Amino acid sequence: MFVDKETYERAGLVGKPYGAKSGRGSKPRWVVTYNLRDPSMLRGHKGYDRLIYACKSVFTQPMTWLFCNSTTQTPNPDPLQKFSPTACTSTSNISQDIAVLQPSLDVDPEVLSENDRESLEYFATEVYEWLSLIRLGSSRVEPRDSIDPYLSRYSVPGDDPKESKVCKLSWEGFMSAQWLRGLLMDVLVACPSRTWVSLSATSFSRSVSGNSDDLTILRPPSAAGRYLMWETKSSD
Repeated sequence: MFVDKETYERAGLVGKPYGAKSGRGSKPRWVVTYNLRDPSMLRGHKGYDRLIYACKSVFTQPMTWLFCNSTTQTPNPDPLQKFSPTACTSTSNISQDIAVLQPSLDVDPEVLSENDRESLEYFATEVYEWLSLIRLGSSRVEPRDSIDPYLSRYSVPGDDPKESKVCKLSWEGFMSAQWLRGLLMDVLVACPSRTWVSLSATSFSRSVSGNSDDLTILRPPSAAGRYLMWETKSSD
């Protein structure tokens, strides 16, 4: 929870200052974090009782919470029903035959054999940027993109990128790690081994600035069981 100074002092919870100190024009804020699955989150424990008191006496405005049922079965009776929940189902958005300029997605064998870390990082950065532009639906990866170089100097990496078509499936919502793992397994089984496959997931933001963590996995074409993975962490 991100709260102002007055609310923080009234709640009596343990937190820490957030953001730059003594920022002009900005009011000081505090971030308060609780792990409700911690063994100490039981009645009779000081931290838990203090949180209950704050919720009853300070945090009195209605709030919207997100819950993800990661199990295959729902308890009967469902403990969430008394809170009148709104069920949300995420459906896939499919974009087929997207024309793109595709760079080589195979790591140079010499880079691996010589353990050339610098070249590998350079290659991985370029590929990650290209995959990110596809996720965003950017025109910069289109075969006939004619953006003014004054506005964008990006070009698809490689000496001879090839025209290709990709299919993009996307979901937006609150998905569990188990669901994501199952999706990856299904995709790897369904797609031929000589085709490349990439999967990306972005977490909900846990900060006021809106930064999020991101995980991207790529199976290059004809990779023989080799994968590339990028994991980015927000700075907050």
